[in-house]
Amino acid sequence: MQVQKSVLLALPVKERLALAEELWSSVEAEFHKDSSDDIAFAKERLSLHLEDPETGYSINQLKKYFSEKHEI
Repeated sequence: MQVQKSVLLALPVKERLALAEELWSSVEAEFHKDSSDDIAFAKERLSLHLEDPETGYSINQLKKYFSEKHEI
């Protein structure tokens, strides 16, 4: 079904808001498809950081590393 943008924009404000919320919910669901593996990995990394926050690299060290590695 093809819908013209002008028809949608002519809808009353309440209907446009309801449609916008519905559209956003459908898009948001697709962008937030984190797998249980991704979540477990992130939790593990956070746990390691909380155990010893001094290990690892600072954001500036990472920027320097990647800029030198990729000649940015």
